[in-house]
Amino acid sequence: MFTFKKDIIFRFKLLVLFLFGLWALVIIIKAGVVMFKERDFWNEVRERNIKYNQKIPAKRGNILSDNGEILVSSLIKYRVYIDFDYTDPNSKTTEKRVRARKDSIWNADVAQLSKGLSQILPRWSAAEFEKHLRTGLNINRRRGSGRREYPLCPGPTYITYSQYKDIKKLPIMNLSSAYSGLIAKEFVDRKKIFGSLAKSTLGDIVASEDKRGRKFNVTYGLEKKYDSLLRGKEGSGWKEKSRLRVDVPAQNGVDIQTTLNVEMQDICEKALRNQLVQRDAMAGWAILMETSTGDIKAIVNLTKVGEGQYIETNEQTQYSKTPNLALCNLMEPGSIFKTVALAAALEEGRISPNDSVPHHKGVHRFYGRKSISDSHKPKEGTTHYSITEVLKYSSNVGMGEIVNNGFRKDAKTFTEKLKALGMNRNFGLIESEATPYFATPARKSWSLSDLVSLSYGYASMMTAVNMVAFYNTIANGGDLMKPRLVKGVVKDGELIEEFAPEVLEEGVLAHTTTEALTKMLIEVVNAEDGTGDKARTKNFVSAGKTGTARIAKNGGYDYSPIEYLLSFCGFFPADAPKYTCIVQMINNKAPRSGGMTSGVVFKEIAENIMAKHERATLAAGKDTINALQPAIKNGNMNAVSYLIDEMNIGIESDFRSSYNEEPQWGVVKKDSNTVVFTETDYAGDLVPNVIGMGAKDALYLMKKAGLNARISGYGHVAAQSIRGGEKAHKGAYVLLTLKQ
Repeated sequence: MFTFKKDIIFRFKLLVLFLFGLWALVIIIKAGVVMFKERDFWNEVRERNIKYNQKIPAKRGNILSDNGEILVSSLIKYRVYIDFDYTDPNSKTTEKRVRARKDSIWNADVAQLSKGLSQILPRWSAAEFEKHLRTGLNINRRRGSGRREYPLCPGPTYITYSQYKDIKKLPIMNLSSAYSGLIAKEFVDRKKIFGSLAKSTLGDIVASEDKRGRKFNVTYGLEKKYDSLLRGKEGSGWKEKSRLRVDVPAQNGVDIQTTLNVEMQDICEKALRNQLVQRDAMAGWAILMETSTGDIKAIVNLTKVGEGQYIETNEQTQYSKTPNLALCNLMEPGSIFKTVALAAALEEGRISPNDSVPHHKGVHRFYGRKSISDSHKPKEGTTHYSITEVLKYSSNVGMGEIVNNGFRKDAKTFTEKLKALGMNRNFGLIESEATPYFATPARKSWSLSDLVSLSYGYASMMTAVNMVAFYNTIANGGDLMKPRLVKGVVKDGELIEEFAPEVLEEGVLAHTTTEALTKMLIEVVNAEDGTGDKARTKNFVSAGKTGTARIAKNGGYDYSPIEYLLSFCGFFPADAPKYTCIVQMINNKAPRSGGMTSGVVFKEIAENIMAKHERATLAAGKDTINALQPAIKNGNMNAVSYLIDEMNIGIESDFRSSYNEEPQWGVVKKDSNTVVFTETDYAGDLVPNVIGMGAKDALYLMKKAGLNARISGYGHVAAQSIRGGEKAHKGAYVLLTLKQ
């Protein structure tokens, strides 16, 4: 009896154990189905229904030019993918139906889609696009990897918003995402609107990764200096059912308005680049400063990267630990420092402008060290240089005499005056700006030979911005202005904070000193035998000083291989200075003269700046005696007649027509206040005579005659390689020489 009862209990336990085991197995199987087969479906459910915190990025502010033009801005770019996989939103039946429909659409229109893509993105042909897309379709059928985010383009590329909009109009892409599979991911691109112009100064934001794969940004230049203002503050929110709910809105970054002028920047870069290419130099930089305010209107940094190729870069170079050579490169300045030493001597009363010093025939030994020599040989029969001649001929011996005689018993007074003139200042324009320094009596290794070396630009390490700030002090009458690179903060188009021009030291040089130095610097440039004669400008007078220094390496006296820092620093126009400019180049080839290299760049910059930015009023240039009559070129008489009428300039003409009519060609004869047009018929089989025409009309007529025209120079056509009236041979080349 008891045995039977035990059997029932045992069988009951087995049944319960079996049922629980079966239930556990069902749970495990269901969990496996959810984890693997239904994974995509539940991920979509999570996206639709689960709330989660999300950071809301702030829009980074723009960097603007001096007149509000955008130099750097944040632009949205896209990476586009195709989802060749098929999710199952409801059931297997729906999935099969969507897949069949999608397959038929793609197979029918992929060729047309490829053709459209090649027109929008001409980097790849239609055949390349079709091959690439069919490869994606096949991956999907084999259930291989990469089917969910297959790149739309054969190679990695970003597209603009307008390109993205055009792509969405193409066959297949204009359908819903269930059939097109189109996926677009947004990326923020920091775009420099004017390309590499001032790139080293504006800076950059570079996405990078450390050894653990963590992403971070490395910034340079103004992007780093003003990062806290530009980046703004992130917001926060949460997402529910594909909608973003904002808790704390993002605060967009403000704009930074710089002092840089785009046109002046372009003038300086072209002038410097031309000379670097011509001299095959290794690097060069230039700073253009507005004299009255200290505003840096242009700053150029070019480094050689190939034969005849020079670029602005954010990468470190062999000449600097940072890419901005003008602000961060410390070098012995050479003879442009002589003006600083002379200013100190004049201010301390150790010399007067009317004094003279012995030149020792251009060679002299100070304190037992190696003899100092001059590149300019003194005139026969002379024993002394005037102070002006010391600068004009850039005499090392003469400057050594001035400083040694004036300060050998009181060297500390000399070095303290250099500090007062700002020769060891860091202006804080960008984060990595270098701090200049020079030898002082406080240094253990100091000797009086260091004092002599300082007199002509050695035993010191200066930046270009430091030197141009000093010359600017002379130009504006003695006030040391702080160089200004950013003039204010702009929000929603309004200036909310201004960084006004700042005088660091008022009257650091007396007016008598600046007047004397200005006269001497004018002689350096404008005297026939001055070292800076190559910087002489037309129509106005410039002032400045040349400099040539051998570049020491490894922090000492290693001068091999021999390299030179070739410099010119000055201001213009000298009688009422508006701009101060420094140009420096590194080279190891002849000519090894700052005047013949950097001085040439200075001249081109000065002449172009004055020609384009210092315009007189129309009233000032009006001839009150003779009737004002503009120069009129030969060519399209319809256009000339139309403009005369529209401008109402009061010129009589015997020809009238509408600008929209078929062009009528002719030559212009001006007699007093009358313009007479003589019509000319250009036969199609003859070479047209385009002498006196502008480039536009001349090229049009040559093309019409079937000739390939090339132009040289600017202005009007002064000569053509094939005379007018000769037989025109189709496809022949003709050179048109233009002159003003």
